[in-house]
Amino acid sequence: MDEHRRTPILIPQAGVAMTEGTIVEWLADEGERVVPGQPLYLLETEKVEMEVECPAAGVVHITGRPGQIYPVGEEVGYIDGS
Repeated sequence: MDEHRRTPILIPQAGVAMTEGTIVEWLADEGERVVPGQPLYLLETEKVEMEVECPAAGVVHITGRPGQIYPVGEEVGYIDGS
């Protein structure tokens, strides 16, 4: 059986001083098939609100919740590229 490719969805570091961000809303739905570059969620930091894009093709699985603050590098979901 082939191994599934699991690509993490992470909180990016949008600036050198950024240490955390808040998920404003998910732009993709749980179980939705996504493609690279597709906007996945809105992230708010102290300075900006930005769209975070999909890193890989596959099915999105969401673990991060809107309104929650996450540190840079935290996994808030993953793409199942099976």
